[in-house]
Amino acid sequence: MEIFNTVLFAVNREDYLVEYDVINRLSPNRMLMIGSGGCIALSLKTIFPDLNLNVVDVNPHQLLHIKQKIKAVKECDLDALNVHNQNDSCLNQAGKFETMFQNLRDIFIKLVSDKKEVASFFDLETSDAHRSNILEKWLNHDNISTPFQNVFNDININKVFSDEATKHGSPGSYIGYMQKKILTGLNKKDSHLNPFLQHIFLGYYKSPQAFPYIESKTLTEMTMLESNILSLDDISSYDIVSLSNIFDWSSEDTVKTHAKYLSQMKKDSAIIIRQINNHKNWIEIFKDCFSEDKSFDRYWQENDRSMFYDHIRLFIRK
Repeated sequence: MEIFNTVLFAVNREDYLVEYDVINRLSPNRMLMIGSGGCIALSLKTIFPDLNLNVVDVNPHQLLHIKQKIKAVKECDLDALNVHNQNDSCLNQAGKFETMFQNLRDIFIKLVSDKKEVASFFDLETSDAHRSNILEKWLNHDNISTPFQNVFNDININKVFSDEATKHGSPGSYIGYMQKKILTGLNKKDSHLNPFLQHIFLGYYKSPQAFPYIESKTLTEMTMLESNILSLDDISSYDIVSLSNIFDWSSEDTVKTHAKYLSQMKKDSAIIIRQINNHKNWIEIFKDCFSEDKSFDRYWQENDRSMFYDHIRLFIRK
């Protein structure tokens, strides 16, 4: 696809704690995951250096980006990793999706708030009462919807990702969806500590502790595969396969093909599936060979720091 001629995602807007949870449950020997921005893979490799973790992506630019990120970690290049200072041209801002959030931030600062007020919201020294007043002002501002309308309309999303990315959402629904998810995230306790919100509204992470990989001293190389999932010939060797939200881009026939292919996995192995603005009940396609841990989805709907996902599903091979 033409969209895979550049880096789409400079960072993962997915919480590595989801995969961390499943790893702790299953103690896998071997794991496969979509590369994307690399933050999850690098964080997991930092926490579990002995884990045999393979990264797969159809976009070669994403894999090169991850390699560049590993280099930045080894060189302790916090500027490239977007820590402490805003730098819209740095490595962790270098994706097409990041450009959309840069535009969101610029419009938000122009029409709803200002840089000083945004900085105050995320400042550790700001009192809870003052932070609450700032948020109340934002939520009730006449222009609060404008940044989301200007950035997350179907024209912009399809320009960046093609219309494949919006196939399971109703036309125009991403504006309200993204607004609700992000503002709900801001309204949660200790939202000022959320690195995903910091990256959106400040344009940088306030601390290198935002993700384990940033200051990793144990980061080792991973096997990186330029491929789609269906072209791998050893899928049965993996104990966990984390698919990001690839099915948001997929027809039901494509999902059925994946379900049949993934049925080769061993008993008690697991699949993790995320869904954005998509309520398809994929277990209906997978149920012949997999069962769903529905408590997992319920828990992460409440606790996922990345905020974006309607569902984070865990399927276990029967």
